[in-house]
Amino acid sequence: MTDDQTATTPQSTRPRLRRSEDRGVQDLGWSTNYLTFSFAEYHDPDWMRFGPLRVLIESHIDPGEGFSEHPHRHAEIVSYVTEGVLRHRDSSGHEADITTGEMQLISAGSRGITHSETNPLDEPEAHYQLWFIPSRPDTEGAYHELKPPRAERQGQFRLYVSPDGRDDTMPVNTDVFVYASQFSPGDRTSHELASGRGAWVQVVDGTVSVGDVTLQDGDGAGFTNPDTLHFSFETPAEVLLIDVRMDAPRVWE
Repeated sequence: MTDDQTATTPQSTRPRLRRSEDRGVQDLGWSTNYLTFSFAEYHDPDWMRFGPLRVLIESHIDPGEGFSEHPHRHAEIVSYVTEGVLRHRDSSGHEADITTGEMQLISAGSRGITHSETNPLDEPEAHYQLWFIPSRPDTEGAYHELKPPRAERQGQFRLYVSPDGRDDTMPVNTDVFVYASQFSPGDRTSHELASGRGAWVQVVDGTVSVGDVTLQDGDGAGFTNPDTLHFSFETPAEVLLIDVRMDAPRVWE
């Protein structure tokens, strides 16, 4: 079954597993990136997207290094820092140091932006970056940052990104909800998955069971069967949960 088939058959009952060691690897010398879906020089026709989630990268940047100024257009870009500091500068005048546990959302807009991403410290940096295809072609550029208090990010999925900016979250031009949190051994939680939607679960670190599926550091899985997803945690863990409308309109592939 291809990824496109999975994306258009939300009633599929089997989760789509992407083990950490099976991801694509991009070694730039100063940055190592692990690619869940096809991106840049890495191409696997079976792994193109999950609904409007087009890019999912675990990126590690060496001290003092980074991605120089480069353009983006027609993309909703979410960065979640898991270690160190990610320094951002863009053509709209935004400058920020995104810290551990903080999430950034850039709407590149139909006219596009340029930006750079660097590690300003003398220590390693790591982050996850997600690209979503916008639901319409005429989006405006926008910039947001969010770092909820630690207590709100512990033991329960904390919503960071939503289509309507509900509950002081960051508004995105795609029908997607992005959650992140840290969990302790023995924690349990759940997430209701509505009909026509899918949930991608990405483990930053630790071990998590989603029903009868066990995921560990770097593993990901896509669920498309409408149901309640039940999570249990055997170790300290950090997890991203991405809830998307699987048939959301897409302005590019």
